[in-house]
Amino acid sequence: MAQAAPVIQPDHELSTYEVGEQATLLTDAWRRIRRNRLALVGMAVILLLLVTAAISIFWTPYPVWLQAVGPTYQPPSLHHPLGLDQAGRDILSRIMGGALITVQVGIGSAILVSLIGITLGLLAGFYRGWVDTVISFFINLWYGIPDLLVALILVFVLSDALHLIQRGVLIIIIAFSVTRWMDVARLVRGQTLSLREREFVEAARMGGARDFALVVRHILPNALGPIIVQATFAIPAAVLFEAFLSFLGLGLPSPTPSWGAMAADGYHGMDFAPHIVLAPTIALSITLMAFNWVGDGLRDAFDPRMRR
Repeated sequence: MAQAAPVIQPDHELSTYEVGEQATLLTDAWRRIRRNRLALVGMAVILLLLVTAAISIFWTPYPVWLQAVGPTYQPPSLHHPLGLDQAGRDILSRIMGGALITVQVGIGSAILVSLIGITLGLLAGFYRGWVDTVISFFINLWYGIPDLLVALILVFVLSDALHLIQRGVLIIIIAFSVTRWMDVARLVRGQTLSLREREFVEAARMGGARDFALVVRHILPNALGPIIVQATFAIPAAVLFEAFLSFLGLGLPSPTPSWGAMAADGYHGMDFAPHIVLAPTIALSITLMAFNWVGDGLRDAFDPRMRR
């Protein structure tokens, strides 16, 4: 009599497997950016800048506007580590106050540029057709206009002629954003054109999702990586823009401690008091390099193909 074939019991040890932890976009980017030493150094410098700016709101060694705290053009000393300027003001205190101006201009400009560019880019890329044609026309038109000329006109018209906005940080942010929104808009438009044809967007559309939900819940989150990188690079551009205008005497009014204005004030005394120029220019250079290092690190982290 034939015997039935034995039933092979499944080996549970072989059939079980572990599912690796799924990393989000930001988590995966952080893992990659930790390997970039320059990006970490840049983050440390930016953190120091933020702490200095926060402290300057409540305390500085001397008031940033106070003159004649000692002999004019005094070199660095124990009581004044960075020396005094041509008006006898403490340079360390003004550097700390300038850090606050730098943070306000940089972050404020990046936020406003991103809001304008993201909104217009999403509209152009999602609806296409005549909406894309009109927005793309203005993007190309705005690229042909010198940004410095537009910024100077805005500063003079809004502040000096019409007196609608007092010359200060706000007018610098507006002038920069009006002349630099095109980069973000063009980037977001390209990302939206690519993402709107993806399967998950089509599935959401077939499920009855409205246009606003498609853009906010599906397209925008998947385009955040390049947007964050672009916004990071906008910060040093805004800081340099403000310093340049202040150096020309067209930026923040005196005695606001702008690093660009401080460099302009000490320019004529470089032969016998170079510390007046060196302190703000070194602070500005280190800040610009830090943001660029972080921007490069974020670019490499969000797009592995860009890694060197």
